[in-house]
Amino acid sequence: MGGAAVNRAYIRRAIDAADLNAVRLALYQNTGDPALAALPLAPKMSEQQRESLKQQAVTWLEVNASPARLPEPDEAKLRELMCLATGEELGDLEFEARREQTAFKDFPFLARWQSVPPAIPADFRVVIVGSGFSGVVMAVQCDLLGIPYIVIEKGDEPGGTWNINRYPDVRVDTTSLTYELSFEKDWRWDEYFGRGEEVRTYLRHVSRKFGVFANTRFNHSLTSASFDEARGKWLLDVDTPQGPERMEASVLVTATGLFANPKIVDFEGRDNFKGEIVHPARWPAQLLLEGKRVAVIGNGSTGIQMVSAIAQQASHTSVFQRTPQWILPRDKYGQPMEPEIHWLMDNFPGFWNWARYMAGAPLFDTHALVCTDPEWQAKGGKVNPVSDAMRGDLAAYIERETGGRRDIIDRVLPDYAPMSRRPVVDNGWYRALVRDDVELVTDPIERFSAKGIVTADGTERELDVVVTATGFDVVKYLWPAKIHGRNGLEIHDMWEAADGPRAYIGSMVPGFPNMFMLYGPNSQPVSSGPAQSTWFTIWSAFIGRCLIKMLSEHASTVEVTQQAYEDYNKALDVEAQNLVAMTKEGGVEKNYYVNNDHGRLQVNAPWYGPVFQKMFADPDWGALELRKEAAPAD
Repeated sequence: MGGAAVNRAYIRRAIDAADLNAVRLALYQNTGDPALAALPLAPKMSEQQRESLKQQAVTWLEVNASPARLPEPDEAKLRELMCLATGEELGDLEFEARREQTAFKDFPFLARWQSVPPAIPADFRVVIVGSGFSGVVMAVQCDLLGIPYIVIEKGDEPGGTWNINRYPDVRVDTTSLTYELSFEKDWRWDEYFGRGEEVRTYLRHVSRKFGVFANTRFNHSLTSASFDEARGKWLLDVDTPQGPERMEASVLVTATGLFANPKIVDFEGRDNFKGEIVHPARWPAQLLLEGKRVAVIGNGSTGIQMVSAIAQQASHTSVFQRTPQWILPRDKYGQPMEPEIHWLMDNFPGFWNWARYMAGAPLFDTHALVCTDPEWQAKGGKVNPVSDAMRGDLAAYIERETGGRRDIIDRVLPDYAPMSRRPVVDNGWYRALVRDDVELVTDPIERFSAKGIVTADGTERELDVVVTATGFDVVKYLWPAKIHGRNGLEIHDMWEAADGPRAYIGSMVPGFPNMFMLYGPNSQPVSSGPAQSTWFTIWSAFIGRCLIKMLSEHASTVEVTQQAYEDYNKALDVEAQNLVAMTKEGGVEKNYYVNNDHGRLQVNAPWYGPVFQKMFADPDWGALELRKEAAPAD
């Protein structure tokens, strides 16, 4: 038996704790037993079928457990396995979009040379701004292509938003298996939803393992960038520990992310407050809450995540709710990942692949949930059958978690459809609200006083610490750096003169050649795709394909055309009108992912996930212009 010295009872505990669908798929891939293919999905299996499958898996593992990795099956077999995974036939679009989520390849999704690569000019270099997940992935993409790069990072370690968010109980709100990067196959998470500290440790590990760390300049902050048209280069002004520095880049990739600039509250009297005001992204390492009166302003993902932990420390907690949120329960949230599951991942060939695939499967078919169904609405429905059913289920969840407390339920129950905003995961928030030492406040905040906060009804609550869980300014893309393209055009001025930040497929802007954004405007998919970390890989691969095209054709610049930019954004606006988020029923006026001044979506991409993914995997080269503006260096 390979791996750890374990007995049958240990293996049985592992199988009992595992996703049974992943067990079935891995066992079928290893054995080819047609009886396994004939089984239904785990929720529909009879108790006898479940027990038989478990016994078969345990018996096989007793003899065949091994750290070996399975190669990717041929296309027909892979398609069969993927259909078995979800119990439905896959269209070609869906198959192509999801096949690399199985992660049998060494570097899923990333672009590779399909022929002998050309000589890369001696002065060709990519500069990546930011060393969070997307920046690290982009660096790995460059390395795969043999393209010189450096990363500049304003912090002192990799991590991106995880470096600045260190508040109580910070963790991922998607499963760790879907948050990880598919080309690092050996990491085993401590918990099913990784804590912030482990996420930082993970990203440092990936950065070091794949050579990114050595090519990263830490404590380097981009202040401005300008495109030198005569030379086809970006000139970067960077603050460094040694003072200002000028750098050059053939290609500039910004990986500064959506959650880089905290949104700071500015209520009247703020400066008069004698206590401490803290934003979660600037959490003091030595802040002690024991015995203190604490307020938490905001109930988005961060506010929901921290309240329970704060309430366990503070003498009293006031929860200031602005807009009610639909808050979802997640199975195994906060639970450790069993050592037996780690053993399966290390010793059951294919299990890690299918466990990850199944963890992401609930995201595959969510597009109907976020779109309106006019026929359903004409019959009296609110949005569509699935959304309305989900609303009922979540309302029942609130009832259970609050013990039927109408004084709480009536104030926390949203009046808009679920999934019309970014979903929030419950971390004991509802249960915290029923504690004797926790108060839910829904009256608007009027001002700070010297002693605390005064609400619109005139009530003053005395406080020691105010936590402003008010999120990030999600449309401050690239801020605060000044980015000047052709003819000196500054990108923020361009956006502000129109209707806010826009880009072609979230990545490119006309007039700014050789510049790509990761997590740019309207790049966050609204539904039916892989988890966010996989999108970082998909976006980076698109940039990789553009680099391949440039170098293969000896072009010095690549740039989206004005027409393609305009056509894409017009189509985006039309597609967005199908989303419940853009309707009154979806709470459009309360959604900060919507630009209500201009009536348009400003963060999400409205497309069905596989359609959006294909735009990156199969670029429309007619939308891009390649030029030979500067002679390549010898």
